[in-house]
Amino acid sequence: MSWLKTHAASARIVAVILLGGFSATACATNDYVDQKFAAVNTRVDQLDARVATAAQRAETANTAAAAAASHASAANTAAQAAATDARSANQRLDQVGGRLDTLEKLKTPARKPPG
Repeated sequence: MSWLKTHAASARIVAVILLGGFSATACATNDYVDQKFAAVNTRVDQLDARVATAAQRAETANTAAAAAASHASAANTAAQAAATDARSANQRLDQVGGRLDTLEKLKTPARKPPG
């Protein structure tokens, strides 16, 4: 970034002060200079208010992002726990399935009634 982009507000203020100084040496009346400085000060105050508002919005967004990251981390932990529970349930199901297969093999065929 260039120096001017980084310090644009300061450069504007310095430029206004220099222009005000030059206009004062050009035999401007005190009232004229006071009016120009008042206009510049009003604009600087408005700019300060806009910067403060933008900073507050940025802080709010940062807080919301941190909260979202926290919720995402909690959801990830819950998903990992659910995956572990599912693996455990599948292992138990496989064990039960093996036992059922063994029982079905040992099952004796149904007797036919005589006759």
